[in-house]
Amino acid sequence: MAQRFRWTHTLADGRDATVSRVAGAHESGDDARRRYDCRLPSDVTASTPDERVRMTREDGDGDDRLIVVVPDGAGVVRLRLTAEDGRSAIPLLGPTLGATLTDALRGDGDAARSLVAARGTAVAAVHACAHALDTEGIVALVDALADASGTASDELHARRYALCRAAARGTNGLAVTGPEAFEALVDGLDSAAEIGEVDALDALGDLVAVHGLDTVRALGYDLVRLAHRGDGRFRAYWLAALARDRGIDAARDVAGAHESGDGNDYARLKDRAVTAEYRERGAAWRALCGPASRRSRETFRYVLANACYWTGETGRTDARADELCYEGALAAVPADLDWIRVRARYERARAVGHRHRSATNHALAIAAFERARDVAASCPDDDVAPWDPLYSRTVVASNARSAAGDHAGAVGVLEDGLDALAAYDIPETRADEIRHHLRGQRHERLALLARREDDGAVETHLDAAVEHYEAADLDRSRDRVAAKRDDAANEDATDRARRAARSAGGAGPAPRPPSDDTGPSLADIPDLHDSLTASDPNAVGSADPGVVERGPRDPEY
Repeated sequence: MAQRFRWTHTLADGRDATVSRVAGAHESGDDARRRYDCRLPSDVTASTPDERVRMTREDGDGDDRLIVVVPDGAGVVRLRLTAEDGRSAIPLLGPTLGATLTDALRGDGDAARSLVAARGTAVAAVHACAHALDTEGIVALVDALADASGTASDELHARRYALCRAAARGTNGLAVTGPEAFEALVDGLDSAAEIGEVDALDALGDLVAVHGLDTVRALGYDLVRLAHRGDGRFRAYWLAALARDRGIDAARDVAGAHESGDGNDYARLKDRAVTAEYRERGAAWRALCGPASRRSRETFRYVLANACYWTGETGRTDARADELCYEGALAAVPADLDWIRVRARYERARAVGHRHRSATNHALAIAAFERARDVAASCPDDDVAPWDPLYSRTVVASNARSAAGDHAGAVGVLEDGLDALAAYDIPETRADEIRHHLRGQRHERLALLARREDDGAVETHLDAAVEHYEAADLDRSRDRVAAKRDDAANEDATDRARRAARSAGGAGPAPRPPSDDTGPSLADIPDLHDSLTASDPNAVGSADPGVVERGPRDPEY
């Protein structure tokens, strides 16, 4: 996979500039430099904040020629182009960083790690280099960065849908121009094994959740076709966005406009939705939206609230589409359908918490899990489980302490969490998994604190952590800690002293994301798909079959 030698840059006013990299022997050696031949409209001014960069401009007929020479050590130079209607910037790579990018694309792990180090984060590296790559090259770069570093893999996993969102709205660099290009990017990212699954419909739902439906239309998609694609879950994303942004009547109009039946199937489809198996509930309630649009407004609200809620509940994506579904459910839910209202608030808070947890935004994740716990505490029955967000909060809060170097504080958080969770009537299997997970994390922190102690203390704690992770079926954590244990066993006195000095820690800026020296990483926190956090038909508070079985106090919809 090679870099591009020529590409087009769209200016702020919509006109184009052309950039060509002039390759040759001057890109290596003692006086290495990169030369770029840029063709600009004559009324566009060019500048750069880096005084080491040389620029030579030649007037032309219509377009001017600008030669930009980037010396070694400049990293990424921003060439600022100013037109009457605004300013944009072209990132131009220096020779060393450009060569590092080439090596990373060829599978050189050291080069990939150097690229991340040069830009600060893996995502920043992708954005800095994207202008010099086509879609296939961007995917190859993401794959190379994720494969070379667990830290980069965690970061790209957390932000893979944000990358798709940026590309959908981008003009230059990480940018796509239509559905075909967007889905080529999504499919490519999905093929990168180290960052997790990426799905086109969920990526579009994520885009709608943050920027609205118009962004999907602007990308060239037909919303009606999307609503009928796959399992039809984009229909819920569409209606949820309408209910959230424009009101229930707008959602009802769209649901009715694309309903081909005569509405007589309502009773049959409702019976199917109410009695559907857990995994089928989202699809069953979505199928009822069209017939319900021909009935009363309150009936449609009841059906749409269920359709949105169950699409989010059973989908469990890492995209923000789930949050959109819960927001749609809250916008649609009738005043007397408290079950959906409480569950949607609870699940939205949990989904937000896991999104921020995955991105190592510790404070925001903790706040979201506390909101979920508050919702559960205010619920008069057992529809939602307060222990679940408490468990997640404990994990994130302990990671936040370790990220700040306070491993003793992290141990205290874990011990307090274990004590608090013991007060809840958690299903036995789930309780065992949670206890083993938190105790495994506790032993990892104790291993960090034990680096100043006699030989063998670190290995003892890591052995205990491995046993706990194995008991909880957390294979990634088990394997990672087992590797740490082998490294600890092979340390000499100098290595142990060096690590002991680093493990002393102290309050300070949190590394983002945490390194191996700051305790458990993102791999230790079960994500939304794991059995420790994902809802299932037998989880506490999950009614089966259906959550809308009408009792004597329920409205006659």
